[in-house]
Amino acid sequence: MSEDNNEGRYLYIVDYEEDAERKRAEYLFNNWDEGEINRPSGLVRIAEGVDRDELYEQLVAKVPEQQVDICRLEPVDTDVEPESVTVEQRIAASIDAVETFVEYILSKKKAVLQSAARNEYEVYTKKGRAEVGYRLNETEGQVVAQININGYPPAPSFLAEFFEAELTEYAASQAPDQQ
Repeated sequence: MSEDNNEGRYLYIVDYEEDAERKRAEYLFNNWDEGEINRPSGLVRIAEGVDRDELYEQLVAKVPEQQVDICRLEPVDTDVEPESVTVEQRIAASIDAVETFVEYILSKKKAVLQSAARNEYEVYTKKGRAEVGYRLNETEGQVVAQININGYPPAPSFLAEFFEAELTEYAASQAPDQQ
């Protein structure tokens, strides 16, 4: 981590659609153990296209000056990149049986369907959020199950370990010598 990442004050804005998303972000802020994270008290507004000094003058006419802060906000580029992990397993079973199993293991992680046409899901874990998709192809009398996991670490590798273990165990149970 560069020194630049540790200097200054930053305003984080987390837009959310559901209360569960707000709770996850709030939990992270509340349990962050480096530096200092505070929730601003009072009113917080982002103003664009306004006369900064005129607005400030109007505010301090109504509220004591020591209670008004004004900060310049600039977008900050980060070096954080999402991670993509693929889990692949050959299984000696029908494509319908493998699809049923893959849907089952997705349900174990409470995956939420985003696109049925593309088999895309959203998964939330204690390790973070990830997008999961799968493809099944029949080849040489077997089904190749490919699960693609995209997200920010550590969620993709955590989910990859889970899917790898589940698919490996299922493939072993379907092997011709096991039947």
